Amino acid sequence: MTTPIPQNFVQTIAKQRGVTDAELETVLMALDGQSTATIATKLGISDIAVRKRLGEVYKKFQIGGNGPGKLSELRHQLLFSYHTDQGTSDFSRGKGSLLKMALLSEGNAYGHRQEDWGQAPDVSVFYGRTEELTTLKQWIVSDNCRLVALLGLAGSGKTTLSVQLAKQVQNEFDFVIWRSLRSAPAPSDFLGSLIQLFSNQPKPDVPIDLNSKISRLVEYLRKHRCLVILDDFEAVLRPEELAGHYREGYEGYRDLIVRLCEVNHNSCLLLVSSEEPTELALLAGEKVRSLKPAISEEIARKIFQEKGLSAQDREVEILLSRYGGNLLALKIVATTINEFFEGNVLKLLEATGLFIEEHISNLLAQQFDRMSSSEQDIAYWIAIAQSPISLATLREQMLANSSLSDLLKNLDSLGRRSLIEKISEGGETVFMLQPLIVQYVTDRLVDRIRAEVLETVKTQGIERMRLLKTHKLSINIAKRKGDKGEPSSSILALLKNRLQLLFLKTTGSEEPLNILNKVASELEDQSILEVGYARENLAQIISEIQR
Repeated sequence: MTTPIPQNFVQTIAKQRGVTDAELETVLMALDGQSTATIATKLGISDIAVRKRLGEVYKKFQIGGNGPGKLSELRHQLLFSYHTDQGTSDFSRGKGSLLKMALLSEGNAYGHRQEDWGQAPDVSVFYGRTEELTTLKQWIVSDNCRLVALLGLAGSGKTTLSVQLAKQVQNEFDFVIWRSLRSAPAPSDFLGSLIQLFSNQPKPDVPIDLNSKISRLVEYLRKHRCLVILDDFEAVLRPEELAGHYREGYEGYRDLIVRLCEVNHNSCLLLVSSEEPTELALLAGEKVRSLKPAISEEIARKIFQEKGLSAQDREVEILLSRYGGNLLALKIVATTINEFFEGNVLKLLEATGLFIEEHISNLLAQQFDRMSSSEQDIAYWIAIAQSPISLATLREQMLANSSLSDLLKNLDSLGRRSLIEKISEGGETVFMLQPLIVQYVTDRLVDRIRAEVLETVKTQGIERMRLLKTHKLSINIAKRKGDKGEPSSSILALLKNRLQLLFLKTTGSEEPLNILNKVASELEDQSILEVGYARENLAQIISEIQR
């Protein structure tokens, strides 16, 4: 096994937790560093069955969450239990604290390199990212950057990359500390725990006020060369507002970042987040840099090879265009191809467009729900356009009297969330969402429009409309490469499909279509300032249904 834990000890602990023989056999192989695909092959079961068995083990050890670090957390729990058990029996023989020794790097005494990996995920299987690793090592080791940020959407491989990077540069540092902020610890508590770790004292003299704690931490970072990795940093940032602002009571993390970037020291803070803190743009420079993991054909091929799949160049190209750099989505797609399409990549591509599994949808929902309402509205507009959209077109179509400054702030915020991309096309800057995001936002928009149509039929009025008033369901995009400037009908077509059952039934004595016609006719004499796009949208919906 990759952990120094005897197998019989793992068996004993597992049985105490009610782990079955089948689950135990599976988790022992996982702890040994074997991939899900390898385990499935050896046991003669499916990948899904392997994941279900592991999921049951995690439940029995009370390990929750959706992140990639559950196996690492299990290993951490087992290691802790084993060394605690051994430490109790060995103390009388003068061997000291094995738990402390577990935190020290192998072969080193205190005062040399120390490691505390917390809940860092296992990276025994890692491939690709050669260019990113080279760049990051240059920044951290050679250029002595004080802060490096790894930014990108959930599922893009940031966490795994951060652990692999730390493993490769660990010999350059006296301390390597990996922490997840997923549970959003208070800044004061978090700083206190770091100070205690650096001090190597059971009860160190920890300052009371936050500023003094930051100063004490800076002293340690000057005295020792330290690498501190903070994963899931977005957990301390405020949701439902523009990106990058801190939750109430968590502003201490901003103070920490600013201080570590501005003062002189030889340590490095590696920040991993799906959302960029606002201060990073102002601090960026020689000692503060950020990187977004790139889309990698090499990793995509490795993922498919690990699942026993063979994809042609054109098939890989299509997959990358659909799923971008979302490695988690590619892994799920590879499993789906194996289980439902006889391992034939082309069959999936021919059978469906962009496939979003429930787990990916939940991750995207978490990202979307963090956005402000104004950001969500912009995302809906881009999804409706079904192609890159210019700033001028956005301003022209949006009915809200927001200033150019506010619009730019919202676009910048979407960029901080890694949700929107800026490209230059035809001499102007246009904005687009990644295909995976477009698909999710489109599905979400259609569901909400459908609900508003049902309410309109039910109430025979537009009082409960919002998106039907604020968003035009088909818009003309100025001619660009290969674009005919024709309005997109995809939103209307999807909406029609989801309204089919409604229009096969009747509501009271009136058919739903007649009700919509009646409501639309009542809006004819009202201005766009009064009803927005409601009249135009209802007319287009009625026309689409009657086709």
